Amino acid sequence: MKPSSGRPAKRKRLVSRLLGMETEYATLVLNRPELVSADLPASGVIYARICAAIRRELPTVPGIHDQSQMFLASGAAVTFESHPSLHALPGGLVEIATPEVASPDELLACQRSIDDLVADAATECCEDIDLRVLKNSSDALGHVYGCQENYDAEVASGIWLLVYRGFVCLLWMMQVISLLSALPLLVIAGAMIMAIRIRLASNAKKVDKASSQVPPPNSQSASDLFDLLPRWAQATLMRALRWVHLPTVIVLRFVARHVAFRQQRRHLTAMLVSRVALCGAGDLDHDGRYRLSPKAMAIDVVADMGSYNGERPIYVYGHWLSQYCAKSFLSLGSTRQMFARRQRLQIGLSDSNLSELAEYVKIGSVSLVLDMIESGQAFDSVILRSPIESLHEIASDWNLVRRVTTNRGQWSALDIQHHYLKAARQFVQSIPAEERGESELVIGRWSELLDVVGAFRRDARNVAPGLGRVDWLSKRWMMDQLGKNAEWAERKKIDLRYHELSPDGYFRKLAAINPALCLIGQDRIEKRRRTPPAHSPAAKRGWLIREFGDGDDAVSAEWRYAVLGEGKESKRINFDT
Repeated sequence: MKPSSGRPAKRKRLVSRLLGMETEYATLVLNRPELVSADLPASGVIYARICAAIRRELPTVPGIHDQSQMFLASGAAVTFESHPSLHALPGGLVEIATPEVASPDELLACQRSIDDLVADAATECCEDIDLRVLKNSSDALGHVYGCQENYDAEVASGIWLLVYRGFVCLLWMMQVISLLSALPLLVIAGAMIMAIRIRLASNAKKVDKASSQVPPPNSQSASDLFDLLPRWAQATLMRALRWVHLPTVIVLRFVARHVAFRQQRRHLTAMLVSRVALCGAGDLDHDGRYRLSPKAMAIDVVADMGSYNGERPIYVYGHWLSQYCAKSFLSLGSTRQMFARRQRLQIGLSDSNLSELAEYVKIGSVSLVLDMIESGQAFDSVILRSPIESLHEIASDWNLVRRVTTNRGQWSALDIQHHYLKAARQFVQSIPAEERGESELVIGRWSELLDVVGAFRRDARNVAPGLGRVDWLSKRWMMDQLGKNAEWAERKKIDLRYHELSPDGYFRKLAAINPALCLIGQDRIEKRRRTPPAHSPAAKRGWLIREFGDGDDAVSAEWRYAVLGEGKESKRINFDT
């Protein structure tokens, strides 16, 4: 997400900050719900097939930092969300990020267009198996994934901004040291790869090309080269690089937990923890327990890198880790963007929703509360004594009766949500009508979703209003239709196929008989599938990809810029100018 530099101009409308979402899609072999990764081709093969199907529909260009990444003319980007050492194994996840947009409504339209795009691509690319795409947050084996939300926000202000920028200077110097320390390791790895390629090329002359292990000439991504190394060499190289970057990670972890986005974390945490009661995707675990959110049950820290040591934070700083420990090999100068007052706030506590109402409220409510925080007006937030413990308590109680300890006493998830909604409504009413933007729609839909869940809390038989609007409630109701004696496998089948992005998916069957569940028209979804919104920062990137993606000159892109041509003839085009 593109941060602006310096102090931004006063925002004219509420909920008009830059937004984005990254969603990981899993795969399922039809009629084998108990197997998510088995019986699939290698994850790298699946990813390549899906990318090829997307390229047949849209102009695309490869990423600058990652040749396996793919930027689309729609403004979106496709990434292989899997560790290089796992590319030859079955499974794997395809991550697709929306273009940067300036309103929750536009983000919902872009997200729905991506759902359709990846579902159609999977159907087209796999004729030998009946492969379906799942937009969910956990599989039958207990792996947790899902989506992440991104918001443009002030990283710090006042003295804390000076402290933050001081740490950025320190981290830049540590980048230089890490780069110099890692160069010998990369040289050794490069020499090993070259030797292996020479040997494989020699062997290829003696066998049919179909059996050659040499990657095709146009496939020179980092993952392709990494896969050529023996397993022991891959493990050794990764371990050594982690040690080289460990000091940088330690400093980054301190900044993430104590310096960056202090105000946002103070005011937002209770709201994010409690919103699983509204926006959770639901999950049936291996012991037959039903939880509101699989993502919530996996969260174990408030703020951290995200999966560096297996941690799963509410606030994720993995993109900063990538900046200092990966992209530094290509451009130390790119770190200057880290000095800007506005940075990308990434939230990892987010399930993949099929309910359009839940998805809209999830994004719109956070954007509105961020406006409240940045307005400087007094705001009485709810503070949780133990955020992670409270999160697990709330997420494990689908009856919504448990209470957690706050600075205001023992409150339920719905109590916390009502508090934030009331504060947001008062804030919006204090803003002139011409500056409210989409905020009144956010308030209306937030209130609607909270009323639906509240009605179920008061009477568990009152399920009908929530069907298709609350994912965890809809899925739970479907499981209940099987009866009390249903086997775990039968219930888990519903858990998985509820999220299937095809006409046979259980949510989509529900939506087909209730058109009121669709907040975005199909014509608009089709438009966003081809082009980004006109006022989005992605509009220039999308135009360039459409114009030059299929040309003779090499083109590669990043979120902020593209490169046309190669070598001395290359030209950099910035999208923020």
